[in-house]
Amino acid sequence: MSFDGIAIVELLRKPKVVNTWQDSDWEALIEQAYHTGLLARIYFILKDTGLLNNIPCYLSWHFTSAWKLFLAHNQDVQSEVERINGVLNSTGIKPTYLKGTAYLLEGLTCSKGRIFADVDVFVHGSELSQAENILKWQGWTVKELDAHDQHYYRNWMHELPPMVNSKTGLTLDLHHNLLPIVSRVKLDSELLLANLNEGENSNTLSAEDKILHSAIHLLLDGEFNHGFRDLHDIYLLIVENQLQHEEFISQLIARAIELNFEFILYHCLRLQQDIFLLKVDDDILNMLIKNKFSKMKANFIVSLFKAVLSPLPLKGRYNSISLFTLFIRSHWLKMPLHILVPHLVYKGFIAPLKKKEE
Repeated sequence: MSFDGIAIVELLRKPKVVNTWQDSDWEALIEQAYHTGLLARIYFILKDTGLLNNIPCYLSWHFTSAWKLFLAHNQDVQSEVERINGVLNSTGIKPTYLKGTAYLLEGLTCSKGRIFADVDVFVHGSELSQAENILKWQGWTVKELDAHDQHYYRNWMHELPPMVNSKTGLTLDLHHNLLPIVSRVKLDSELLLANLNEGENSNTLSAEDKILHSAIHLLLDGEFNHGFRDLHDIYLLIVENQLQHEEFISQLIARAIELNFEFILYHCLRLQQDIFLLKVDDDILNMLIKNKFSKMKANFIVSLFKAVLSPLPLKGRYNSISLFTLFIRSHWLKMPLHILVPHLVYKGFIAPLKKKEE
């Protein structure tokens, strides 16, 4: 699939392209920006490049509304972080924030205009029970789940069931790892905790680990509702770090090799090349799959991801097949068969029957 000629892709590659646009191009952009959740980010890109005045007057309200919504969201998350820090710090726990919250706290480029639903917190496994209990005592509640779903989260997954702040309505996901406990792809969380960006009351992952975590979330979860946005997050993270450290890509690859995430980073960088035209030397890319993975297989997987990460609504048989294939692949990687098959049977047949009986 080619991404050339798609309005939102052309703007993200080279913002000055809007100097040549007609009203129809702007209308296409707005439709795609709503679909991908990037309207507020595009507002900031146009603002930072001095191109806001190019927006047709009759369409400008879309961008200003998205900007105002982002400012309110930003304030809500900052306040929620202060509350979480206060609660956890009181017991000696120093939380590590992930993804959107971490980007916001560090003031990274990809935080501009990024609106997200959950505050993701990562704590050491030994602190998990204490963190959960103190949060419950301070007003965070867990949605009622049946025995299967409780077992799913607490025995198989890398996070507890989502917790909701009863006062603010914001959701908190409490992690003790970045991958499911039973996953075929393994990650030693101690390696992450040994390489944190330390703050006074909280931490964030290192620059390399932020990118690898985002890539893991995007390429292994099997859900792509915000996939195009998340892919652009990674692009901005890479570019921002390259400006600060010329050898950043080499450092990123070294970290991926250390954590055994070569195939994930290969897929991710190939997507960045094809969609956002990120410049990565092929020799460096080949280091990630050398003697480990079939290049043909790796490139086939990339083609599937390109089909489902389009900023356009998914249509057509190939896109549907790609989506289904990646959904099955993600579950295959997340769970061994003796867990996966009963889980799918329960979620696909038993749970719906129970719901009908209620």
